[in-house]
Amino acid sequence: MSDGELSLYFGLQEGQRADLEVVAAAALEWVASIRAAAREIEPSAQIRVELINAAESSLRLNAILDWLEAQLARIDEGSGKHWRLKKLAIALAIFVPTVGYPTYEFYLGDKSFTSEDRKTLHELLDTVKKNPEIGVHRQNFFKAIERDRSITSTGVSEGHHDRPVIEVPRDQFAERTGVWQILSEDEQERTTRTIVDVLLVAPTLVPTPRAWIFQLLEGLPEFSAIMKDKRFLSALEHNHVRERLRVGIRMTIRLEIKEKKVDGAWVLKHKGRSVIEVISPKVD
Repeated sequence: MSDGELSLYFGLQEGQRADLEVVAAAALEWVASIRAAAREIEPSAQIRVELINAAESSLRLNAILDWLEAQLARIDEGSGKHWRLKKLAIALAIFVPTVGYPTYEFYLGDKSFTSEDRKTLHELLDTVKKNPEIGVHRQNFFKAIERDRSITSTGVSEGHHDRPVIEVPRDQFAERTGVWQILSEDEQERTTRTIVDVLLVAPTLVPTPRAWIFQLLEGLPEFSAIMKDKRFLSALEHNHVRERLRVGIRMTIRLEIKEKKVDGAWVLKHKGRSVIEVISPKVD
C-alpha cells in the first residue's frame, strides 16, 4: 500500500452494477473534496486518481496523495504517524458530519490512536470544516449516489485492499445531503469552483470560448465544459502550449459550475460548466 493511498468504496446490491454516470458524478465531488481538504492541511499535496477495480459486490476508486512528508514518513516514525493523521483527516473530510472526540472514538477504534492523536485529528478536521467548499461537495456527493438504488453503502479506506475506515449505509445518504448547509433555504442559484484531473477527449481548436469534452477517468462518462481560459486560448492560437496533439492527453483544470434550484433540487444551468483556468499542460 502506498503511504499516500486513499480508496473510495461503494457497496453494491448483490448481482447489480452501479450506474456509471452516478459514479462519475460522485467521483468528481469526492476528488474535489479531497483536493480542498488537502489544500487546507498540506498546500503542497499533489493528487492522482485512478480506477482500481469493480466486483459483483463493490466498486473502488483510488487516490494517491503525493507530498514530501510521505517520503519522510518511511524514515522517521514520528512524522509517519503525523502523516497518517493528515491523510485520515483528508479521507474523513467528506464523511464525518460533526467534529468531536466521540465521533473519532466511534470511527477510529484502533487502540494505537492516543488521546494526543485524537486531539491532533480533531484540530485537522476542525481546520477542514472551515472551508465551505467541502460542505458543498459533501452534499453533491450524497445526492448523486442517492439516485442509484444499487449502491448500498459508501466509505473510504487507507488502501484499496483495506476495510473502510468509515462506511456510511444507504439509510444515511439523505441525511448527509444536508450536513453543514452553507446556503440559505431561499438561495436559488449558486456557483462552485473545483480543480480536477481529466483526460482530454475532444478540444475545439478555435481561439474563442467553445465547448471542450473531457473525461474524469477512463471508462467513465464524458462531460463538456466551455473553455474560458483566455491565456490558454491565446497560447493555443500561437502554438505556445507544451503538448502535442495525441491520444491520452491529461489535463488539470479549474472548473466553474453554475447551478440553479428546480423543485428543491440543484441542477446544472445551460452551459453552466466552464474551464476558467488550465493548470496543466503549461503554456509558454
